[in-house]
Amino acid sequence: MASTFVVPFRLRRAAVPPGGDSSSSGEVPAQPGDFTHRAAVVVHVPSGMQESIARELWERCGLIFSRIDDDGQDDARYRVEVRLLGSRWGALNEAERRVTAALAGRVTAHIGDAALLEPESAPRAASTWHMHRKIDWGAGWWRTRAARLWVEMGAADVGRWVRLDGAGTREAAVAALRQRPDLGGVAFDDELHGVRPAIASAHAVRSQDPVPWPIRAWGLPSVAVGATLMLFGWILAGLDLRWQVALVPLLPAAAWWLGPWLADPERHSRVIVWLCGLVLVAGAGLSGFTIRVISTVLGGAGGLWSAALILCGLLVLRGCTYALRQSWISRNAVALLSVAVLPLPWVLPWMGRLAQGVYLTVCLGVPLTAANVDPLWTYLAGVKLAGLCIGALLCGLAGLGWARHFYWNIGSRTYCIAVLGTLTALMTAMALIVGLSSATTAADRTATQAAAGQDPSPFFGISSRLVCVRPLDAANTAVQPGPLPTGHPVVAFDVTGDETWLWDPRREIGTADLAKRALRVRTDQIVTRPAGHGARACPPIR
Repeated sequence: MASTFVVPFRLRRAAVPPGGDSSSSGEVPAQPGDFTHRAAVVVHVPSGMQESIARELWERCGLIFSRIDDDGQDDARYRVEVRLLGSRWGALNEAERRVTAALAGRVTAHIGDAALLEPESAPRAASTWHMHRKIDWGAGWWRTRAARLWVEMGAADVGRWVRLDGAGTREAAVAALRQRPDLGGVAFDDELHGVRPAIASAHAVRSQDPVPWPIRAWGLPSVAVGATLMLFGWILAGLDLRWQVALVPLLPAAAWWLGPWLADPERHSRVIVWLCGLVLVAGAGLSGFTIRVISTVLGGAGGLWSAALILCGLLVLRGCTYALRQSWISRNAVALLSVAVLPLPWVLPWMGRLAQGVYLTVCLGVPLTAANVDPLWTYLAGVKLAGLCIGALLCGLAGLGWARHFYWNIGSRTYCIAVLGTLTALMTAMALIVGLSSATTAADRTATQAAAGQDPSPFFGISSRLVCVRPLDAANTAVQPGPLPTGHPVVAFDVTGDETWLWDPRREIGTADLAKRALRVRTDQIVTRPAGHGARACPPIR
């Protein structure tokens, strides 16, 4: 039984079962699409008509199957291969589910054994050797070491390399360069040229590595190491100079440990190995250091939240990849993209006016028509709000992708979609609320600045200024609601018609409703002039 799973699976024509359909063979085309794992499942099927039905159903589902020798058993045994696109965890459960789900309850069958199969052909390992000019910087230990370092860094390469099967040797690389035809580049000359092994090429051929070096370099261990180095840089940026000088040498020391991840110590000098590790350490540590410095300059915005947002963005991006690959969406991406893009010219302005209306009308009590806003700013406000909603939708799509990758949706696909759809709707509503909350924050900032005698900051094209108001005819000036404030500056928005809207920072101070401080007056009945910076009072009317 063990040999059934160990040897590579090959399609073979099975004998026609007794009572079966002679037109159906055990050889079926492989499942379309890419896959990451192969699983073999041994299924016991009653002989006769049910066996014929099982073969037909498996063939319809694109499963690869072949009959195993009966060995005197009453039931027929079949070896069914399932090709999976997803994680290794849970792959066997998913394979068994697909085999039994293909039978659709029409056949009484039970699973005997199941195992994950090794790849049919192992990836062919190869090493790369670069051709370079020979460098002679004179005699002396330092000159010789410097010239060797210059060559190993690739500074003397002539733009030609050769690939050898396996680890290869210098002699084999030189012989290959001599035997290969001239491609029109630099011809190899023993007196002028030499060869050097490429950095990281040996990782693909070292047998002691459990996985190829790119998988290990970007796998979970290095993600943890990178996160630790980013945290170290983030902490280092918050310390004083003495502690920074004392702790910085830890990074070059860690480079000695990380260097062999890229450069093989047996093929490269210790300086090159250390420099490769230093690139990894300095890159991750400098990222954390920069995030902390930027967050300090921006007044606390960002920090660890920025790093967490970046990590979450990577998880969302990967989840979306899992959800879209070999799916109905990816096969119809062109049509779906057109349908998604066409409504944007109408959706973005609507969202922009929604954000501007919350700021001006809902919070400050001034109609949106009272402000003269450039349409470009309306689009930008809509882009911000739509971006948050799209981010929430992508999070839901990523959740569906991770569920698909780890086969979490095998019990009930409809239930999984319903749960993730509900969560996505809640996240989208929360993103919309967060986007509109920036409008309320801007309204509070406008009130604070106006009370302090400063011109309010603009909000997506809605600009205002502090002015002192003087009525042309105090007895006949119509103000709703009155009276007209003339002793202190008020906020005036751009005039767009016969009426001017003012916002009085000292009106209804005892209430938290900022909309009650709005005033409306006819433009031809007042005269306004800019108030001085920091002015708390206007000059008296003469």
